[in-house]
Amino acid sequence: MTPTSDSAAEFCERLRGRLVGSLTLYCGERAVAEELAQEALARAWQRWGTVSQMESPEAWTYRTALNLARSRFRRRAAERRANERHARNGPTAVVPGDADDAAGSLAVREAVADLPPRQRAVIVARYYLGLDVAQTAAALDCAEGTVKASTSAAIRNLRTAGLLDDEHAPEPEVDRR
Repeated sequence: MTPTSDSAAEFCERLRGRLVGSLTLYCGERAVAEELAQEALARAWQRWGTVSQMESPEAWTYRTALNLARSRFRRRAAERRANERHARNGPTAVVPGDADDAAGSLAVREAVADLPPRQRAVIVARYYLGLDVAQTAAALDCAEGTVKASTSAAIRNLRTAGLLDDEHAPEPEVDRR
């Protein structure tokens, strides 16, 4: 892939919907996903001179968004532990997802949310964002082989959860070296 000729505004406009959708799958909450996507796109905008010259500005922006999501998860976990230590008033409230989601969408979100973090990130990048193996590896800062192995394990886990059958499951990549 070559550096993009988009303006920062065109890039953000083009990527925003897919970024929000992928973060919604990753985080399970659309409002949070919108905030994270906005922050990641703002960072891409601020660094557009550098980002636009990258091989995959989309992968950089996705990686930035995932890092923001991971930071949020860590903060929330720390807050939860602190609240449990200090309050001991019972469980933390559960925040419901979007009320207008269809049952199938909710099942997908739940199954994807149950995947380990790396598998979840790979599935979202590959099959929702449409990144190829190399772009996913760049976005997640890992080897292409790790992307392939994580994809295969995630597909296996989704099959086990009953979300995929053999007819509708994507074929995992096989390293044929």
